[in-house]
Amino acid sequence: MTGIVVSKNIHSGFFWLASVLAFIVPAASVNYPQAFYYAALSLILLSLFSFIVRTDPQPLSKLEKVMICTWLLYPAIVALDLWLRAGWIWPLFQQSSRFMLVVPIFLMVRRFGISLNALKWGFFIGAVVVGFWALYQKLILGVYRVHGGTSTLVEAFGDISLLLGVISVALFQPNWSKDWRWGFVALVSLSLGVFASLASGTKGGWISVPILCWVMVSLVRHPSYTKRFIVLSGMLTSAVLIWYFSPFIQARVGNIPLAIASYFETGEVAAGSAGIRLALWHAGTLIFIDNPLLGVGTGNFHTAKLPYVEAGLLSPGILHLAVHSQFFNALVELGIVGPILVFSIYGVFIMHCRTYMLENKSLATAGVLLVVAFMDFGLVEVIWGINNTGVFFTVLMALIAGQLSYEGHSRPTAN
Repeated sequence: MTGIVVSKNIHSGFFWLASVLAFIVPAASVNYPQAFYYAALSLILLSLFSFIVRTDPQPLSKLEKVMICTWLLYPAIVALDLWLRAGWIWPLFQQSSRFMLVVPIFLMVRRFGISLNALKWGFFIGAVVVGFWALYQKLILGVYRVHGGTSTLVEAFGDISLLLGVISVALFQPNWSKDWRWGFVALVSLSLGVFASLASGTKGGWISVPILCWVMVSLVRHPSYTKRFIVLSGMLTSAVLIWYFSPFIQARVGNIPLAIASYFETGEVAAGSAGIRLALWHAGTLIFIDNPLLGVGTGNFHTAKLPYVEAGLLSPGILHLAVHSQFFNALVELGIVGPILVFSIYGVFIMHCRTYMLENKSLATAGVLLVVAFMDFGLVEVIWGINNTGVFFTVLMALIAGQLSYEGHSRPTAN
């Protein structure tokens, strides 16, 4: 009897400690990054400590095994590439190593669970605070592109702000689907998160909005194509109005068509990020064509594009710039294997989420939204390479995947 009580207390201890840390991760993400990183590190340490605690064994499903393999294979391939070609350079391994480090978090949450209330209120608080950060920096300090508590990571602030608002809507779905008044809570977090993203001027995050809206319709009781197109129409109308009434948004997106046309017609890189990214992706394409199977090695993009610049095929202005795309970065560094590794992580996690869509539509949809957003963010940024966004994605992926698995084999009595 005493052993059973002790076991329950240990289980409860891991549950609540993990829940508190799960609250901090979204709440502090771009508002107080120091607390965010400490929470992520604490989750890793707590999960390692959990291995010494015995519980009833819950065999991994085939899909869970495949998912863990995708998390481990990516850093293994990068480590092998570094060992064989570039020599060991820790900063070049940091991006991929995060997937390996969150495996224990997944296994811990899968065994002990976390509080969904802690997670959803963490997203809500995070969205509200980023909104007030944006209001303060934009309206009072006059900051052109707001960055919240990140100091300089404008892209991270804009992308994560958007996700905090969107995922809040998903996590509060069990509430607003039964009582429409909870919809105002979700609307507050969504509005503030979107405003913070707009105020950051992070165009790369905005391209994900149509697909996020499409996925979010899955949260309603009877999703249909009609409802999805109505939501998309409303989103496009709102986007046009925001552009029309905001000189800031006009300045951020107004030169994109000209920059694209200029690059394709003359090869000239126009001022602004659009033309620069086209030139960088052109460089990535040329490098891949010459190195399709194994790429040029981790961290070698700068060196690899030099011959093309010297041959006049690329603009000298991009010589010292990164590739600005998760897809092209993987393609250049690891050849065709790179994108397969990246998209297998995304794809298998989506499959895992969809497995639990009927049992927990809210959390499963939140997981799909997380992946879809990062797939879009990664089109124009090496999104896993930014510390803040890389940790945010991997830790939340592990938390969501673990909680879905936990609920799949055990119904918790407390949320």
